[in-house]
Amino acid sequence: MTATVAVIIDYQNIHLTAHDCFAPPGTPKHETLIHPLLFAEQVMERRRAALAPQWMARVPDLPPIGELAHVAVYRGAPANRHDSIAYSRSQAQRSQWTRDRRVKVIYRTLRYQWDSTVGDWNKQEKGVDVLTALDAYRKAVQGTYDVVILASHDTDLIPVLETYDTDRNESSGRLETTGWQGCKRLKARGVTTWDTRLDAKAFVRSRDRRNYT
Repeated sequence: MTATVAVIIDYQNIHLTAHDCFAPPGTPKHETLIHPLLFAEQVMERRRAALAPQWMARVPDLPPIGELAHVAVYRGAPANRHDSIAYSRSQAQRSQWTRDRRVKVIYRTLRYQWDSTVGDWNKQEKGVDVLTALDAYRKAVQGTYDVVILASHDTDLIPVLETYDTDRNESSGRLETTGWQGCKRLKARGVTTWDTRLDAKAFVRSRDRRNYT
C-alpha cells in the first residue's frame, strides 16, 4: 500500500518568509501569495528527488516516499466588522484553495486593538502557531498519515518535534519538516528529522497568481 503524506502549513510564516527571501525589493506582500496545494506538491517533488537515490542505495531507516493525501493550512483571518474587504478576499482565497478536496483551510480570527496614535486598528495573528503544532503532533503520533510534514520556520514550534520524539510509538507516522532554502530550519537537539528545502524555483512554482482584489 502506498504511504500517505500530509503537509501542515503555518501559512503566514511560510508566505512572509518566502517574500523576504525571494521577492524583489518593494514587491507587495499580496503579490507573493503561496498556493497551498502548489506548495505541497513542490515539497513532495523535492522530497522525492532527495529520497529516490538513497532508496536505490538501500540507505537504512529512510522515510517512505508516499503520495500527497492531505494539506492543512493554518492562517489568521481578518474580521468582517473591522475589514470587510480583506475578509472577503480571505474567503475567496479559501474557496479557491479548497477546490481540491485534499486541502483544508483553518482560519483563526485576527486580534484587533485600536491605536489612537494612527487612528486605526492594529491586527495580530494569535494562536495559529499553536494550532499548527498541535495538528502536526496529533496526526503524526496517532498515525493518521504515514508521514506528516510541518511547514514553518517558527522556532517556537521546535518543542513539537521533541514531544513527538518522546511520545511516538509503533503505530505512529513520521514527523518531518520543510521550509525555504537559506532560512531557519526547525531542528530539535538530539532528534533526527527528515527536512525538505525549497529553493527560489520552487517558490515561483508555488505562487498563487490569481487576482483577489
